[in-house]
Amino acid sequence: ERARDFLHKTGRFIVIGGIVSPVHDSYGKTGLVSSRHRLTMCQLAVQSSDWIRVDPWECYQDTWQTTCSVLEHHRDLMKRVTGCILSNVNTPSITPVIG
Repeated sequence: ERARDFLHKTGRFIVIGGIVSPVHDSYGKTGLVSSRHRLTMCQLAVQSSDWIRVDPWECYQDTWQTTCSVLEHHRDLMKRVTGCILSNVNTPSITPVIG
């Protein structure tokens, strides 16, 4: 909530949603609770939110995914859902960025 409020106050961004993406079990962090449990906890944490959702895609992959591939998944998903072109940090664009 604070991050969204901050971004709105800058006047540079319109936050249309938030995504929580629990990491795959093979990430390798010591003591990491299973993705099934983390996914459930995340879903419970955002159940009252009207703008944050949980995407299980990362947990359901065959193995751990790089941050870049996870962000590409979310970018492509947003493009399909909204029909908007989202800018890529590697290819700056004059197209409005959806924050």
